[in-house]
Amino acid sequence: MKKIFLLLFLMCGVLLSSAEEKKEIPIKKDPEPTPEFRMPYYSYDITAYYQDGVVYLQFGYDMGNVDVTVTNETTGEMWQQTDDSAFGSASIATSASAGSYTISIVTDDGVCYSGSFAL
Repeated sequence: MKKIFLLLFLMCGVLLSSAEEKKEIPIKKDPEPTPEFRMPYYSYDITAYYQDGVVYLQFGYDMGNVDVTVTNETTGEMWQQTDDSAFGSASIATSASAGSYTISIVTDDGVCYSGSFAL
């Protein structure tokens, strides 16, 4: 019985040690091309982080629907989805493959946000 508990304890330790730490992704608002598309300035638009193959997004306010694209520039893999920012957060599953990733977020109003991170 002691061997079974020891084995379970060791397996839990291995599983917990294999979890990735949260990696913050800096997101910036892209320059707007023309004055008629200007939006009011918000100090906290979008924050993002990557953990265990998932990109998590948090929205500072309701931007309507947002189109999210994550691309692994090294392998060419791409993930896309549309989320409603009214919920305040969203997530998009990606891979855990090594590479240089870019993230693009476009609002209904055409405002673009982007960021990048490496694994």
